[in-house]
Amino acid sequence: MKKSTFTNLIAILICCSTLQMQGQESWIDTSVHRGLTELKTDYSFKTLTSNDAIKNTAATLNNLNRSKLYFDRIFQTELDFAVLFIENKAWGKHAYFPPPGLPQAGNGNVILGLDKSVVSQEVEKMITQLPQQYWASLKPIYGADIDLDLFYRETLSIHELVHLYHFKEGTKPQRKWLQELFATMGMYAFIKKESVSSYGLMDTYPEFVIQSGDGMAEFKTLKDFEEKYVQELTPQNYEWYQMQLYQNAKSIIDAGKSDILPKFLHFLIDTDLSKTEILSDFELSTRLEKEVGKEIADILINWKYK
Repeated sequence: MKKSTFTNLIAILICCSTLQMQGQESWIDTSVHRGLTELKTDYSFKTLTSNDAIKNTAATLNNLNRSKLYFDRIFQTELDFAVLFIENKAWGKHAYFPPPGLPQAGNGNVILGLDKSVVSQEVEKMITQLPQQYWASLKPIYGADIDLDLFYRETLSIHELVHLYHFKEGTKPQRKWLQELFATMGMYAFIKKESVSSYGLMDTYPEFVIQSGDGMAEFKTLKDFEEKYVQELTPQNYEWYQMQLYQNAKSIIDAGKSDILPKFLHFLIDTDLSKTEILSDFELSTRLEKEVGKEIADILINWKYK
């Protein structure tokens, strides 16, 4: 090989490597990393924290790593992302939206609370004001003091990670309830198959909310969910929707349909509104049944509240 040819080949390889690194950097929003301390781990994803006196994160990180390996396998990819643990007082500087401590994902980051989340604090206070017979079933799972961060952080962190497999390729789904259902189905499938010890943490609180009825939900239609979503729904109303979707996700995965997840991901990406026009409910239902599964289409058709 001539020296000039060899030099050109090296230049091309370096250029390709640089472009690949730039692509990875452009996916992960590092602007929210400023001022954070990197936590050294054996995991492939970067972990950063707003407080170097970090504690009680080992179980969360282990679950995230195991779930990454699971989802990388079923989605046939290697997702690059970062995990941020943020104190409530620093939440506004590093997270994308309130309330402090509530898990969220976006732009290559999973953002989790380092302190007890504000949502957990408020829900725990509300629950423990009820007669004890209504919430006694929570104590064996979440402890005598009802620590709901065992649900909001330890399990919802998996839900947020699943979002990133979709967000890497598109962030404008045909319907927001579809992206939420997808993330919940992924979370449920992983915990049921790969992290059985966490099943009670995941399942007990949603069952409690579902059994409590829909009195806290002013809005109940899927149309309302699309129009109001997080910004215009009360936390209780938004959670009500999520628990309805959890119920559907549980039913689908329990029926042995976890193989539906790769098809669901491809559908979300292929029909992203950055690539296609918005579909009518009829068109959406027809394509969901054909390309993903009748189980998903049936949610749209049979949603109880019209």
